[in-house]
Amino acid sequence: MIQASCHCGNVSLSIQQPPRHLVSCNCSICLRIAAQWGYFLPEDIQLTIKQANTVAYQWGDKNIDFHHCPQCGCTTHYIPTKQSGREKMAVNFSMVDKADREEINIKYFDGADTWQFIEPACEG
Repeated sequence: MIQASCHCGNVSLSIQQPPRHLVSCNCSICLRIAAQWGYFLPEDIQLTIKQANTVAYQWGDKNIDFHHCPQCGCTTHYIPTKQSGREKMAVNFSMVDKADREEINIKYFDGADTWQFIEPACEG
């Protein structure tokens, strides 16, 4: 079981299995919140709120509700809106302990310009 939570612990998400990979996007919002997204079907995620409900934020095409904790401000997950036609939601794996995410490969997505995955830069 993988646990994700905001800084204050108000919002927590539990996932049975790790995702196949994480996605690091460079669009204007993902870049600012330093998200690493893991994608799941909604029924595969258990969301627990202790005190205050999350606050949703939409931007651009309004196809995604980015949810953050109103107490500490951490963006914990996003849910696609009905108009988007998407069924998977995403958990921000920056909210997961490092030991539980360090073996998961990261794919880089150019959400700022080309809307395509980016090959890793060559080292050396």
